[in-house]
Amino acid sequence: CITNVLTAYTTRYVLRFLVPHEEERREEVLLGSLGRLPIGSSRILKGVLGNDIVAVRLADGQVRVFSSVCPHLGCRVEWDTVAGNFLCPCHLGRFDASGRVLSGPPPSPLEPFRVRVDGDNVYVTVPVRTA
Repeated sequence: CITNVLTAYTTRYVLRFLVPHEEERREEVLLGSLGRLPIGSSRILKGVLGNDIVAVRLADGQVRVFSSVCPHLGCRVEWDTVAGNFLCPCHLGRFDASGRVLSGPPPSPLEPFRVRVDGDNVYVTVPVRTA
């Protein structure tokens, strides 16, 4: 029984190298203007090229964007303005402003997305996901 599990596990990783892997397509999209994201605030956007995302503007003016899907069980994370970090309300998982796990059951950090600010416009690069 353990041999079958080990064989399946090993086969999975060997096939990743033998079978060509299609590069995930990414696109840059206009998220909005800085005026719509005041310092200390956040916005949750659903369905951005198939991604649910959360954007936050930190005290230093920096904009960060992450998947709003908690890697634990898929609940939606929110920016906690009082604590200055992300909270998953389902099991009280917390993530810092860089998406790293602070506490709770999440097994990995939030998925980050590249942000570019051009004048007053905020752009984010996300993978193109289909339903």
